Amino acid sequence: MIRLVIWAGVAIALLGLFLKVTGSGGVFGESTKDAKGRTLSKAEAVRRTEEAIVRRAPVAAAALSRDGVIAYGTSFVAPEGVQAGVARLDCRGEPSPVDRPREGGCDPYRGDTSCRVVLPVACYRSSGARSPGDEANWSHGELGGTEPMMGALLKSEAMASARCEAELGAGWRMAEFHDGGQGWSLAGHTSTGLKGSARYWVHVNDQPGNCWNSVP
Repeated sequence: MIRLVIWAGVAIALLGLFLKVTGSGGVFGESTKDAKGRTLSKAEAVRRTEEAIVRRAPVAAAALSRDGVIAYGTSFVAPEGVQAGVARLDCRGEPSPVDRPREGGCDPYRGDTSCRVVLPVACYRSSGARSPGDEANWSHGELGGTEPMMGALLKSEAMASARCEAELGAGWRMAEFHDGGQGWSLAGHTSTGLKGSARYWVHVNDQPGNCWNSVP
């Protein structure tokens, strides 16, 4: 019962932020208006809403963590930095997970990073592209990233994939742990949003290692 009350309060707060930032009745059209009546594009309205939620999210997360709801998600890093042409995301590398790493790297079985942490979402778009060389765990696609967001806001893979599509365009979705074939790492053509100094949220499709299904 306590959890339901807390979640309801957070939902109301986030809805209020949405309405305040967009100045609309709820659904983004091709354009909308801000609180001062200025017309915003759909992309700008989404960006402003996300920024407002991220600013307020730590308060919501603190309330949720008191009830033990905040869990852990799985993260990858670009261990060799981001290079033009080809990018690699890996379970292991610096910076390493600090909350509950598995042998110094990610933990797809129960999550390695607190969902109170703000990280970009790793995004993937299939293109059928062949490896430009002898690349291990080649994903046959492109790798990109979103603006950083709190893991606790990722309530499902679909929600994270919608974030990828909103920022990077049609066909993008949240990168999955096995997109490179065997898991633990993946490589693809470099696209927008990847930075070598950050870890990224990734989705695990066969283990409870995500912010929406892991055990706190």
